[in-house]
Amino acid sequence: MKSAAKTDSTAIGRRIVRTEAICLRTTRTRETSKLVTFFSFDTGKLTCLAKGARGPRSKFGAGLEQFAVSKIIYYYHQMKTIYTISDAELVRSFPELTMNSTRFLAAEQLAEFLLRTVKPHNPAPRVYRLTIAYLAALETADSHFPALVGSFLLKATSFLGFRPELRRCLRCHRPINKDKSCVFDPEQGGVFCSECGQGASGKSIKREQLQDLVYLLYTPVKEIAESPPAEEQLSLILQFVSAHIDPLLLNSFNWNAFE
Repeated sequence: MKSAAKTDSTAIGRRIVRTEAICLRTTRTRETSKLVTFFSFDTGKLTCLAKGARGPRSKFGAGLEQFAVSKIIYYYHQMKTIYTISDAELVRSFPELTMNSTRFLAAEQLAEFLLRTVKPHNPAPRVYRLTIAYLAALETADSHFPALVGSFLLKATSFLGFRPELRRCLRCHRPINKDKSCVFDPEQGGVFCSECGQGASGKSIKREQLQDLVYLLYTPVKEIAESPPAEEQLSLILQFVSAHIDPLLLNSFNWNAFE
């Protein structure tokens, strides 16, 4: 009876899963295989072993290339953290991201954010759709990469539950759109008006800088233009993200991808 119960439990703990996923990172392993980290629409972050993916007759094709969107099939086991992938059917690719170094580095920064923030078995469908939209925007962009990256970080962090308050003072709740300056406090998650900001921790920013942050947070990706000096605001955005998501986040920003 004990043996039968164990067999039943094992059977329940295994299943074939079909889902759509974005390939965030690939690592060579063994002689012909790849270890692939996905951002799955249904299951969040996911690590799979693709046996034979580096072989001359690989069945996976371009489905496991970085930033590719594919329909994948893998074998889930509740006792494992790395699963075996059996198929990857390419849905969409972004080949131009790898043809331009600045585009590629910007896309890498999006990928690192997702690798650090998305959790296994924790779907984030809004962030998933956002990622595809911004990869598409980066692929066709000729400039304004800091604006696109900064906008993605603000929106994705908001979708994960940490939306910054940029329109009203955190203390008095007064609209601050007419203040000449205010104080942006990453740890408090927003801004203080010029009056409440006296003595508050954080960084004093001008009205124009605040307007740029509001623009990046609320403007649809297709309308993001080069106008905001996002390189100046990117450090503020990174401080906010780091304070609320992961203090060791985004090592890729230790070098300037936009020089």
